[in-house]
Amino acid sequence: MTRLLLSLVLLLPGLALAESATFGDYTVYYQAVNSTFVNADIAEQYGIVRSDRRAFLNVNVSKTETNGRLNAVTASIIGGKRNLLGQVDDIAFREIREGEAIYYIGEFEFSNAEMVRFTLTVKPENQGPEYEIRWETRMYNNL
Repeated sequence: MTRLLLSLVLLLPGLALAESATFGDYTVYYQAVNSTFVNADIAEQYGIVRSDRRAFLNVNVSKTETNGRLNAVTASIIGGKRNLLGQVDDIAFREIREGEAIYYIGEFEFSNAEMVRFTLTVKPENQGPEYEIRWETRMYNNL
């Protein structure tokens, strides 16, 4: 996992571990995080807007090499969210590199207790097939 993703999982009590999906040699880790769970200094460093109504997706794509080692790889990530009323919003992702780590952050707004359905299309190493990931989660304001 990437450093930011790992730090979010380890430093933020009450957050669920990142989910993952495996496609051949590639594993995609993904997590929706309320922006107020992130320390103000870290949010500023990564350009994340903190607000009770804002969250972000943190996505990492890794490839399992023949020696069994996981290496972060670049990817094309397109995604969006939909609520139960059918309102759809695209989520723009930006790439962040930190040493060997590569991850993608996409910010979005939500309403308290909103059930959000996400769809991501991931194309590892910007070549070959695209993979679709769908999941839903309920987002809460951090009051």
